[in-house]
Amino acid sequence: MNDHYADPLREAAAHGMQKVVQVTPTAAAAVQVWLHVKAQRVREQAERERQAADALRTKQRAAHRAARLQWLPANDPAWLRTADLLQVSRAWGAALPYATNDPGAERALLRCESRLRELHPYAMNRYDRLRVEGHTPEAAMREVTPLFAREPCPRTGYPAPVRPQLPPVVRLAQEDFPHTIDKVVEACGSTRATAGATVASGMRCKSERA
Repeated sequence: MNDHYADPLREAAAHGMQKVVQVTPTAAAAVQVWLHVKAQRVREQAERERQAADALRTKQRAAHRAARLQWLPANDPAWLRTADLLQVSRAWGAALPYATNDPGAERALLRCESRLRELHPYAMNRYDRLRVEGHTPEAAMREVTPLFAREPCPRTGYPAPVRPQLPPVVRLAQEDFPHTIDKVVEACGSTRATAGATVASGMRCKSERA
């Protein structure tokens, strides 16, 4: 009688190959599903980005059109000659973000600055100095904005107003102490004499009118 002894290693290998053959189609299908899902997600992300980019461009175009309506009048010399400080400032601010890429905005910006120099030389002198020092138009205008609330053409060099002559006692009080009693008495007497003369003069005027 011949007994048959199976090889454990061979049987394990055969069993493993059988499992691989069974699992391979399932794994391949899972990989295909995963790739499909990943591709779908990529397409959806690209579509969202495209829509966001389109919405941003639409918003930017609308902002550009709105700004253009504000700075476009500054290219009209007739409008610019009669525009006040607030109108010119608004046109300048609207043109500033587009001056680099839009020739019309750049012209409006420069013309607004010329008009501002006519309306408020004091603030714009400071603005021009800041620009020469290397400040951007936005930074320079932000710094000089408070100056527009001041006098546009300040005048300097006028003499100080003449003050009335102070009484002796007041002048004495402004001096350094201590004072001698003689000076105090002399000043008080001079003040009383001045006051008496003033009262007497007033009484004479009343009697004359009567």
